[in-house]
Amino acid sequence: MKNPQDMGKQNMKTRFFTGAIRTLELTTFSIVLAVCASPVASGQSSLGDDAPAPDRGAPADTTTIDRKREIASEPGMNHTDEVAHPFLTHMGVPDPVGVYSLRLGGTATRADGSTGGDASFHLETGLTDSIGFHLRNDGVLNQQHTEAMFQFVALRSADKMSGFSPLIEFEFPTHSGGDRRVNTLVGFSTAWTNSDVAFNQVIHYDPKNEMVDGSASLVVRWMTGVFPVVEIAGEGMRGKKPIMNILGGLKFRVDKDILLGIAVEKSVTERKDFSSRMMLSLDLEW
Repeated sequence: MKNPQDMGKQNMKTRFFTGAIRTLELTTFSIVLAVCASPVASGQSSLGDDAPAPDRGAPADTTTIDRKREIASEPGMNHTDEVAHPFLTHMGVPDPVGVYSLRLGGTATRADGSTGGDASFHLETGLTDSIGFHLRNDGVLNQQHTEAMFQFVALRSADKMSGFSPLIEFEFPTHSGGDRRVNTLVGFSTAWTNSDVAFNQVIHYDPKNEMVDGSASLVVRWMTGVFPVVEIAGEGMRGKKPIMNILGGLKFRVDKDILLGIAVEKSVTERKDFSSRMMLSLDLEW
């Protein structure tokens, strides 16, 4: 039997770390919401009237063979400091051929009174000018399936940053045991993006389980290299109450093609997969 004094110390440690995590969650959410409100509502920088405006019009780097920089040199394009990708939401239109984007994440998830760790990855690229490929798993250690999605661009703006894409997705098993079926989903994604704001949205329909899930994200440029992110995700199926989660975070560009991020996600519905989770992310582009 454990010593009551030792158990009391352990409980004090648990309460301390739980309180610290909740304080950090609330602080992160407050910062993100305050930052997002300013550029979206007023169209101005949050630095104040007397602060110098951020450099948003630096010339594109045309000295490299990187495909995205080649596109940046085309008329009407401005990818020199491209708006960051969201944490979890699919991109509405795929990247060009020869451009790769990898989002890596580590998560601490609070559910049923305990906290567990996991990892995630999103790999995106363009296969052709009108077909994109997206490989994703938001729970490498715990989720039974990995998603492989193909986007087919139906509409795209002249600058290739916004558009509409029907899609088909295959969820194939990557763990031994459990459900070994390959699930097929259909849906669509959209994007509206300029040099300072990026909105992405995706909807999936699973005909076998009669389930719909989707997410939407808003990423804005607060200042050079700093991007507040807000995302909302949910799912619904016949005979069950819906699930909805809200995420708030910040991403920081530490190099031309490297970003670091921190985010907090909270469940806001009675039915939920978890109560909250924190995420640290590393984004790479090449």
